[in-house]
Amino acid sequence: MNKTDIAKLLTLASGFDRRVVDPVTVEAWALIPEIVAADYEAAKSAVVAHQTGPKAGEYLTVNHVVTALNADARRSDYQIEADVRSAKARGLIESSWPNRQPLPADVKHGLQSMRELDRRNAASFSELDALEGRPVDVGDVGRRP
Repeated sequence: MNKTDIAKLLTLASGFDRRVVDPVTVEAWALIPEIVAADYEAAKSAVVAHQTGPKAGEYLTVNHVVTALNADARRSDYQIEADVRSAKARGLIESSWPNRQPLPADVKHGLQSMRELDRRNAASFSELDALEGRPVDVGDVGRRP
């Protein structure tokens, strides 16, 4: 983000917590590499999620936004390893790919798309389970007396 985007982000945040947005605040936030590297829409989502989530009572700090951006970008070692395992299992990368090496952007996007499709399919099956007569009661079959 550039300083104009950072100022817009802080102005949005001020709508929630009445913060003062001035050039000094914008300059301070512009010193944070993760903020400068972030996409405005992702940062905006992080601000809104903070203000509507369980930490809504806490004053929004740059750390809140950076933490949300990192979580969304799946940058922790655990998340990278989970993504690599999933991409290997789905055949998106070679099995020799190092477990702690982040995925290329195109593979990461493909993995996100596949996961979203899996979520939608699971939701549709869940809706089927809610229909009348489901889940089927099998009585005492398989139960011990």
